[in-house]
Amino acid sequence: MPSIPNAREQHSATQRSPVPARLFDRILGFDFFISYSHADAQSYAERLNQALLGAGFKAFLDNEVYVAGDDLNTETLRRVRSSSKLIVVVGPGALRSPWVLAEVQTAVDADKPIIAIDLLGDLSERHGESELAALLRDRIHVRETGGVDAQEPSHETLEALTRSFQATRRQALRTRLALAGTLIFALLAGFSYWQKRLADDRADQYLTFCNQVVDMVRSGQKKIDRLRISEFGKLIADVTDTLAQLPDPDNDPNLRCEPVGG
Repeated sequence: MPSIPNAREQHSATQRSPVPARLFDRILGFDFFISYSHADAQSYAERLNQALLGAGFKAFLDNEVYVAGDDLNTETLRRVRSSSKLIVVVGPGALRSPWVLAEVQTAVDADKPIIAIDLLGDLSERHGESELAALLRDRIHVRETGGVDAQEPSHETLEALTRSFQATRRQALRTRLALAGTLIFALLAGFSYWQKRLADDRADQYLTFCNQVVDMVRSGQKKIDRLRISEFGKLIADVTDTLAQLPDPDNDPNLRCEPVGG
């Protein structure tokens, strides 16, 4: 019979999901992923799922039954990572299930909060019996009053799950507000930098234009100076001086024309 892959191998094989898929999961993920063993908690898990849906939560319940040699569905492990919390219903079968272990290990590696619903009544004392119990030793435990015979979650269990999720939701809200504030600050900083660059560019353009005008004036002055010292310039200067020495017809009486005869 083919060997069953361990949880670490399962997680390693599925953590390389494409970026668009991971982004899609973040946006459209689940509030709770319900992990359980079909051998001893199927009815309980189904009614728990219905109760969570009725309370307005988004919950995922994997109804597929795995057999030895099956590879744990890649999409199932992806949904574990896209859920805010993992609920693991722990009965005798779950302690022996490699697939429940793989789901819990995936949640641990993804740093997801895990809530163990203890149908056994002494899960915290069984950490030496199975790898799953050891993983759950320091996680949140909710003891189900109905024990292993419970067919549906008690009111106390549902209240504990709701309180736990609300606390996580508040923390997530604070984190999102902090991220939003950081994003707004970054946008303002970017806008200010863009405005400064725009002002600097305009200042550079003005300086370039001003330097061009100054260069043109200097060039014109040099041309005038060269014209003044040239022979043609001297000729023009002499003509100007001669014209300046001519009498003014309006002010010189000798240049007035008088009628001839009586």
